[in-house]
Amino acid sequence: MGKIQAVCCSHQCVAVWASTHQYYHPSSTLLVRPAVAYRPTSSLFHPSNLLRRYFGRWGGKSRKKSLFALQGRQSFFLPLFCSKVHLRQKSSFCFNSTPPAMESRKDTGNSIMDDLGASSSDEDELRAVEEALEAEALAEEVYLEAEETEGTSGIETPPEVKTPPEVVMTARAYQVEMFQESLQRNIIVAMDTGSGKTQVAILRIQEELGRSPKLIWFLAPTVQLAAQQFEVIQRQIPGVQSRFICGADNVQAWKYKTGVWQAVLTNVRIVVSTYQILFDAAVAHAFVPLESINLLIIDEAHNCVGMNPVARLMRESYAKLKQQGKPVPHILGLTASPLMRSNLAGIETLEQTLDAICRTPSRHRDELMAQVNRPEMKAYIYGNLPELETTTTVPSNMRKVIDTLRQMDITADPHVIRLREENTERSREALKKAIMARDTQSQKQMKALFARAREMKTNLGPWATDYYINRVVTEFLKSGNSPASLVNNLWDEEKTYLSATLQGIKPEAPPSVPNNLSRKVQALLEILASHKGNPVGIVFVTERATASVLSHILSVHPALEGRYSVESMVGTSKVPGGKHSFLDLTQKEDAESLQRFRKGKVNLLVATSVLEEGIDVPVCNLVICFDKPSNLKSFIQRRGRARMNESELWVLFENDQDQSLEEWKELEQEMKRKYEDDLREIAGLEQMEESEADDYPKMTDPTTGAQISIHDAKQHLEHFCSTLSTRKFVSWAPFYIIHDLEGNPIDARKPGLRTATVNLPVSLSPSLRRAESLRPWPSEAFACKDAAFQAYKKLYEAGLIDQNMLPARTTPGLAEVEKTEGLTNVEVQYNPWPDVAKAWESSAKLYSRRVTISSEDGTHWAQLDLSLPVRVPLMRDQVLYTERKSSWTISMGGAPERKDIRDDRDHTHALLTMAYQHRFDVEEKQYPIRLFSPEEEITVDRIAALEFDRDLFTNSSQSYLLRDVDSKNHPYFFREWLPKKPPMDMIKNVTKGFEEAPEDVPYVSVQPFPKRAGQFRRIPDAFIPALPSVKPYPRVILASQVKVDRIPTVFAHVGLMIPALTTAVGDYLVARDLLEGSLQTTGITDLDLVVTAITASGARRSTDYERIEFLGDSILKFCTTINCTAQYLHFPEGFLSASKDKIVSNYRLCNAAKDFGLARYIITAGHTTDKWRPKFVEDHLELANNPPPNEPKTRQMSTKTLADVVEALIGASHISGGITKSLACISLFLPEAKWQTIDHGRQVLYDQAPDNETLPVNMRNLERLTGYTFSKKSLLIEAMTHPSYNVQDTRASLDRLEFLGDAILDYLVVESLFSLSDPLTGLPLENSKLHLLRTALVNADILGFLVMEWAVEEERIDAEVILPDATANPYLPPSRRTSSSSVTAPEVNLVSTTAKFPLWSFLRYTSPEMAEAIISTSSRHAALRSEISEALHQGGEYPWSALTRLNAQKFYSDVFEALMGAVWVDSGDLGECRGLMDRIGITGVMERLNKEGVHCLHPKEELGLLAAGKGGVEYVVEETEGGEWECKVLIGEGEGREEVVRVGGARRGEEARVKGAEGAVRVLKGRREKEREERRRVMLEGLGRGVAVDA
Repeated sequence: MGKIQAVCCSHQCVAVWASTHQYYHPSSTLLVRPAVAYRPTSSLFHPSNLLRRYFGRWGGKSRKKSLFALQGRQSFFLPLFCSKVHLRQKSSFCFNSTPPAMESRKDTGNSIMDDLGASSSDEDELRAVEEALEAEALAEEVYLEAEETEGTSGIETPPEVKTPPEVVMTARAYQVEMFQESLQRNIIVAMDTGSGKTQVAILRIQEELGRSPKLIWFLAPTVQLAAQQFEVIQRQIPGVQSRFICGADNVQAWKYKTGVWQAVLTNVRIVVSTYQILFDAAVAHAFVPLESINLLIIDEAHNCVGMNPVARLMRESYAKLKQQGKPVPHILGLTASPLMRSNLAGIETLEQTLDAICRTPSRHRDELMAQVNRPEMKAYIYGNLPELETTTTVPSNMRKVIDTLRQMDITADPHVIRLREENTERSREALKKAIMARDTQSQKQMKALFARAREMKTNLGPWATDYYINRVVTEFLKSGNSPASLVNNLWDEEKTYLSATLQGIKPEAPPSVPNNLSRKVQALLEILASHKGNPVGIVFVTERATASVLSHILSVHPALEGRYSVESMVGTSKVPGGKHSFLDLTQKEDAESLQRFRKGKVNLLVATSVLEEGIDVPVCNLVICFDKPSNLKSFIQRRGRARMNESELWVLFENDQDQSLEEWKELEQEMKRKYEDDLREIAGLEQMEESEADDYPKMTDPTTGAQISIHDAKQHLEHFCSTLSTRKFVSWAPFYIIHDLEGNPIDARKPGLRTATVNLPVSLSPSLRRAESLRPWPSEAFACKDAAFQAYKKLYEAGLIDQNMLPARTTPGLAEVEKTEGLTNVEVQYNPWPDVAKAWESSAKLYSRRVTISSEDGTHWAQLDLSLPVRVPLMRDQVLYTERKSSWTISMGGAPERKDIRDDRDHTHALLTMAYQHRFDVEEKQYPIRLFSPEEEITVDRIAALEFDRDLFTNSSQSYLLRDVDSKNHPYFFREWLPKKPPMDMIKNVTKGFEEAPEDVPYVSVQPFPKRAGQFRRIPDAFIPALPSVKPYPRVILASQVKVDRIPTVFAHVGLMIPALTTAVGDYLVARDLLEGSLQTTGITDLDLVVTAITASGARRSTDYERIEFLGDSILKFCTTINCTAQYLHFPEGFLSASKDKIVSNYRLCNAAKDFGLARYIITAGHTTDKWRPKFVEDHLELANNPPPNEPKTRQMSTKTLADVVEALIGASHISGGITKSLACISLFLPEAKWQTIDHGRQVLYDQAPDNETLPVNMRNLERLTGYTFSKKSLLIEAMTHPSYNVQDTRASLDRLEFLGDAILDYLVVESLFSLSDPLTGLPLENSKLHLLRTALVNADILGFLVMEWAVEEERIDAEVILPDATANPYLPPSRRTSSSSVTAPEVNLVSTTAKFPLWSFLRYTSPEMAEAIISTSSRHAALRSEISEALHQGGEYPWSALTRLNAQKFYSDVFEALMGAVWVDSGDLGECRGLMDRIGITGVMERLNKEGVHCLHPKEELGLLAAGKGGVEYVVEETEGGEWECKVLIGEGEGREEVVRVGGARRGEEARVKGAEGAVRVLKGRREKEREERRRVMLEGLGRGVAVDA
């Protein structure tokens, strides 16, 4: 008789085989041999129960086809998961002894399917296949319950079920408590499941990285757990090289080459592996000295006893090194406290083994309170429901799978073919086994498909089976594994063969509405449909595929339509080298499903155990265990998800005889009793807290009388912390640590006196961040209130709490300013001409400067003396424009001022007469400006003094004006002599009476003298003909009615420009009065700068304040930021920002301008020559002596204009004398801010920074990246510390330095832009271009991108193992290996690569949400970097859209700005900061954007310009059902409103808006271009017809 041997390992695994099944009988001897001492956590998985469950079916009509009654068949072996083979192949087989010789077996050529053919009925046939595949079914079920282990032994309990990296952890009080404890000694952290033990390890790793350059090694018992922990570590600590080492790296082959381990660990700081990997490397082979490890973190530390690899490592290596006095690693163990409490006797042994003590954080009152709301458990017996008749039949797609299985030819299997071709002794043995047992990968996949489908039929019903098979086959074939992709590799050949096999199934899609559902699903539907209120729930299942199919059923079933939005989440581990079956229907959108569930867009998740613990999900009111919980822990965790009031927990049972039903009911009663005990404890605590504390001192403000007591402080403190900042990824709430009088942790249940320490956010100064209760208290609540009171008192004394006991809203010494919106009344503009007129009347002196007036082409020019009775200001060149797009320049050229005795030489009246007599009578009075030509006689009698003579215009070098004597001497330019009257159709402008004029007399063709001239800015194109007229004569006049001037034409132009010249001189007189009066102390020497600073753009002068206001705004921000940061050393960034904003606000600057008397000097009146009339000295004197009674005393001015002029004067000061003069100007307008020099402020900040902090080892590469070596390393550490890094002894976060660096960066960019010139004109950049470039250079998106690109490189060495044959992998099961693996050693090559560490990777943070954001942003960066980089360095359009899609969070730009601030404080040199700009790439991008004229206008701004005058732009943004965003762009108002474009496919609302704006811009530009082409077509047609065409 054959024997059945069952070999049990520690992780609920069983391997069973029989020597020869044809001799098997129930009376056979059954041997159960435990591999190790095993204490099962559930009777369900006891080996005897497993055997009884699967081998207890004897007899019945299908006896001959039962698992152990098949004649002549090779044994079916159940998989053993403790074997190394199973690390990669969960369906591989484990041989624990050798079966009898195979030659004794008969009918070895037969196939399983031959026996299936004997079955006549569908049910028998289905049952036969089920029996034949029972081993695979057990393999799947056990696989789901057990973790894959690698090389573990000893007394073990099941490892915790770890959640995927989406787990949300925050460093709260108990974690900080454990972290601080770990710094004092070796400890084993025992914390409840889901409480975030890993976060304690993260904090410890971050601390250790800065302490020592040695390795940090993180150990986990399984590959799965190690991989997940590695992902968490990589996300939260990206700034160093981390390495995950597992069997898939072929570590066993590294021994074949010397130095592989040393090379692989070069530059590596963190290693994550399984227990066995480190044991082999450190103890068995001594490749890694234990002395090289500074911190050893052991996950699931409770396993480390007996012969466990870690236990052996501690005994055989660690203990010896410690005895010898040699360095040993620090130990940090992690374990679950329920497991520890269940085995109290083993704690001492574990502590001795790991040389550590167990520590559990104290339970605080808030934790006890959080356990009160618990769901009501309900059982649903679904076996009583009627079963549909169709559920007993074989589904059509399942029958096709059976047929395909039956038709599979084992001889055509690629594995069989490969073994035959090899033809070695070993391959022939493997071939025999493969054929007899049908043991190939393709066969297993097909059998597993059937097993899954069978389970789907039992659990969900026939419809689900057909749906599942159709989806599995369809998705696999769509994945690209087609038969056409033939390759030589064995694994790919198997995929090809499997694809061909699956194609033969040809499944059909079931009906769209689910039917033929199991009673279990019907029960679920009834529970969901009957739930009252707004459901938020989770349905827990065991299988991944079940989750996917069931979620689809629920999402489309009519019974739930409208109430439930359903998705699934199963979690997918990413173990390197691991294989996951396509049968799982694993989806890649788990993270998106979870986010939609969190946002409320999905209200029901179908999930596996991945959602049982750790992951942050909304509080639910409905939890359904579709599949029963596998153990106590799962039950408790699922129960904890339903924390809403009146929530429900449903567990589905097939019948009321289910033994586990009673077990769960008993457990429910026990938990209720526990909750009642907790409630009683809470009630006792509340009663204790009612004790009075009347003798506790209050805090009272002496000015207002506002006061805070111990009862109020805690909520006030929480409110204060919430106002510190709006920065993301930071928990701003204070947290409390409770301890006894000796400082030891104390549990809330424990009686006795206690004190509390409150910890405030790291953004606060270290001296304000912690406070302890003043006295001990019996109540935890009052201890916390006491600590809160002391903290609030500190904040009050530091000025962060105001006189009303609220967070300070005012800045010390800075009065509040009333906000003034829009326009404000100010003094009328100062008019200097009455004072000049009085000087003409009283002064005998005359001041003169020589001016030159020249045409744009240089053909006309003249020199005159400009004289005044007061000092003549030296003006910059004034360029004046005419309506013919020509220009004239008035230049003083630096001519010295002459001071003479007043005389009567004056040509001003004649010049005015030449230009304006035809328009109005020019009185012969004294004009305020005197012009005199030293070279030309200019008198009125020389105007129209000559008869017309053709020779005068052909032989003279000068040009003279013609005058039409019949039209008040209207001036014209001579064009052409005409011997007779030309046809009227050849004249553009025909004069009145021309038709009756004589024919055969001479005429002259003339060009009218310009009407619009002397404009400071180019005349708009609307006033200028777009195309010249085709008619040859502009105007024709009788030769007999014209006369000629005796004064050259250039002087008529001079006369035409007198209004503009008067305006310009007046502006300079205004500016000089301001400069020599109120602004004298600023030290500004350049009058031109003052004129520019006080001239508004609306005045339409040749210059205005906008450019230097752009500069001054940045300088004011820069100086104010430094001043605030240095003055208020205890202020957090939020308070500093508020203080700065108050100082630089337009309201304050507006008031400062008014108080200073600046308003009367601001030039806002526009210059125009329309209806201009000269104002003479007599007129000014009359106005000064007898002002009109209704003359306004004030004018209205924009508050922004007043503020802008102040900033423009600051900019002018800076141009005149740098920061020193800028500060002098700022102090003049804002004296109350107590300004200090920039150097003084920098010195204060430098002195404040500690000089004894050592740069963490992991930041040494950072100085290499930045190209700057810090004198005070503390500044660099501060710049690299995110405010989420709220760890004890953290001195400061980057907030204040970022605040400082933001202003420095803005100042440097603005200063650089201000110095640039337009590459086309050579002129300084216009204000609009300056703003565009600054926006393009200092926005968070571009800075974030550059921070991701700016990286330091470090060598990374990988070991590449080349096996002699594809099947020589030592991790393959024996049946898959070839003989070559035992002959030739594998080849090991060391491959040197480069690891890049961008700037952001050095940032210290503890927020997992931030880590998630970094991962998703890095993914987007990888996808977009080429597009963005190409646009920045080669493209013609700035990549606004791509940067919006990148969606770099603000902390990316923050870290660079903080670095900029740190470098400046440390060096005091802005040149070093400019070097940072150069190295990160800002300077290069700036130069290219300007030099190549890259289009930088943001699409939304450009759309606003294009739509101007059309009624405005509206973006309607909506999220679609698929989770994407779409935007439609509307332009116009009322009935004329138009939808210009609609776009979709965006991930965020803002991305949709930008895409919409881009689309709308393209549409409107296209329309504009079509309109332009149409106008041009009409013009050209008009030219062809000889018609005059104007714009």
